[in-house]
Parts: sequence; C-alpha cells; structure tokens
Amino acid sequence: MDGPETHSYAYPMKPDEEQQLRKQMLTMAGDEIRARAKLLATQTIQPPEPAKNATSRKSASSKPLQPEFEDVQLHVFDLNSSNEPVLVLSAKAKFPPSLKGKEADTSSLQYLVTLVARQDVNLDYHKVFSNVTDTSHLDVIPQVELIDAVDVDGDGRAELLFRETSDAGTAYVVYRVIGNQLYALFQGALGQ
Repeated sequence: MDGPETHSYAYPMKPDEEQQLRKQMLTMAGDEIRARAKLLATQTIQPPEPAKNATSRKSASSKPLQPEFEDVQLHVFDLNSSNEPVLVLSAKAKFPPSLKGKEADTSSLQYLVTLVARQDVNLDYHKVFSNVTDTSHLDVIPQVELIDAVDVDGDGRAELLFRETSDAGTAYVVYRVIGNQLYALFQGALGQ
C-alpha cells in the first residue's frame, strides 16, 4: 500500500498537565456560554424583577454565573508535528435551576459548546474557534462535534474534521488551523 505513513496526531501529556488544560478550557467555555446566555436573555421578554437592596445586587454582580458541565471531552493535538498543542473541548452545560432574574429563562436550556484553542509563544492559550448553541436553537446554530484530526490532503499536516448537526440534518466540515483562525477546506451542505 502506497501513500503517507499513518501516525497519531495526539499531543502527549502527563495527567496533571491534562487536568490543568481541561480546567483552563472549561473556564474559556464558561465565558462563551455566559455570553450566549446573555445574548439570549436580551432577545426575550423578561418579567419585571422584584426590587432588591443594594447589597444583594452588588454580591450577585461580582461573581459570574458558572455553568455546570457534563460529557466533557478534551482532545489535544499536534497537527503539524511542531510540538505546538491545539486543544479541542466539547461539552454540554446547564446553568443551575436555582438562579433567578435574567438567567431564569435560559437555565432550562442545555448548551452545546465546542471550543478550539492554540498555544502562543508565551505559552498562553487563545481561542481559535468557538461554537455555542443550545437545544432550542439548532435551526439557527448547528451543533459542531469533533470527529478527529485527519490529514485530508496527504501533506503530513492534520486538519480537524467536524460534524455539524442541525434541525435540517448533518454535514461534515474540514478545518485547517492557521495561526489563531480556522479555515474551512471543505464544507458539506446540511441535510445530506
């Protein structure tokens, strides 16, 4: 059989490194989910809030809402064999149901998040791609799920293969990570 030799694009890590990266990615994912919840809250009609005293308003605004994550999957790849990790986190999240106020309407939603980050020369991680949708809005924003890192063009560098799922159906997308952006190399049509 001719062609390029197959190999894994997984980035080798120690368990404590993986836990640290997972925590950092969940923090970034929480920021993305809170932004989506805030956007949804501004687009819906809210019931009037009961009057609160100044101290309860102050304490509520000082601590951001923390979503509860489940089905968390973290994949770390070395896509071009340069020892530069690319992280892909997928998870489901909900806000605790005990929240009152603006987030009460979105607390029943299940959010679906996929986040891609890349390490820079200062060893800091930056968002390359974010997809946050929820179970009530799959007609507008499809869910994006990582399939794997694959070398689709045989050049020795891997691309990220994702499945997009919406109310209209399923499609597949291949992205190349260049710098701090994803570039679509192939995008199937939804509903195929």
